[in-house]
Amino acid sequence: MNKYLTLPRTVHVLCVGILINRAGTLLVPFLTLYLQSRMGLGIETATRVMGAYGAGALVAALVGGQLADHFGRKRVMVGSLAGGAAVLALFPLLHSSWQVAGGLFVFAMIGEMYRPATQAMIADLVEPERRPQAYALMYVAVNVGFAIAPVIGGLLAATNFRWLCWVDALTNAAYAVILLVMVRETHPASAAGEDGAVVDRVGWRAALGVISRDGTMLAFCAGIVLVGLSFMQVASTFPLYLGQLGIDAKQYGRIIAINGLMITVLQLPFSSLVAHWRRDRVMIASGVVLGVGFFLNAFARTPWQFAAVVVVWTMGEMMNAVFAPTIVSELAPTALRGRYMGMFTMCFSSAAMFGAPLGGMVLARGGGRALWT
Repeated sequence: MNKYLTLPRTVHVLCVGILINRAGTLLVPFLTLYLQSRMGLGIETATRVMGAYGAGALVAALVGGQLADHFGRKRVMVGSLAGGAAVLALFPLLHSSWQVAGGLFVFAMIGEMYRPATQAMIADLVEPERRPQAYALMYVAVNVGFAIAPVIGGLLAATNFRWLCWVDALTNAAYAVILLVMVRETHPASAAGEDGAVVDRVGWRAALGVISRDGTMLAFCAGIVLVGLSFMQVASTFPLYLGQLGIDAKQYGRIIAINGLMITVLQLPFSSLVAHWRRDRVMIASGVVLGVGFFLNAFARTPWQFAAVVVVWTMGEMMNAVFAPTIVSELAPTALRGRYMGMFTMCFSSAAMFGAPLGGMVLARGGGRALWT
């Protein structure tokens, strides 16, 4: 544990804020259930509406990374969280599917900009050899919150949808206040390049040119998109599929909470164990285990069986989490750290934009076995 306790204080503060924020992330995990059960939308329509969230997050990844490199990490994070809280507070006023889709797009576009800035801030603070531990600690914070959120969300979803939005808004605002009070800006106004020269802020066109020529980064991102397409099903088609089998929102919340609990208990020791393993082999193994885990959903029928399946794909997720952001931080030139992290975040955003509608279409037309295959 000493490896984690000796990380910079700001990393610990960020992780506390992330935990609070994630524990209140209630709207998105239960939105497809709300759209289907309360608004009467079909599976395909509900998941298409969810695709608007991915589209907004895609814009947020691009803009957030650019702004984080130009104006600083802290400003982007505070503005994103405060703006996201404002949108969430107004969300219960939206009633039609088009209004909800538009609200989701705006919320994601504003509220997701903090992600690349946070990852860039950690890279600013922590030397390369310790970044796997720093990102692992952040991932544990995310998943402690994720273990709490479905249980709370399941109770609120069964009573009043408005409370999902308001509690979510409150935790966004709380994280923004923590950043304002306890975190200083870490953005390097300039940094020494590999040849010893000073590297100044880089414009977006030059940054795009650098990224487009980085074949390793592009190939890595392609793999992350494929992983993300599967992962997006957890928050979109998975609860709908469970509903088809007679498993309600409360049971879904308990089943999915196993994922967060496992990562809370096992991610840090697991990360320390594999920190010196070959990264390519760990990443490949993560893809295989994730694929097997999601495929097993096709054969599960009871809550206990689905709980066992969650254990399998969570192991694959833990492997992926050890090295994925670290690899990106090491590929990124210092002056482009925010934009490389934005590109990384964009992989999951694009998967969210396409994954939910595609998954919904397959589930509606081909059934669960086709979807998980």
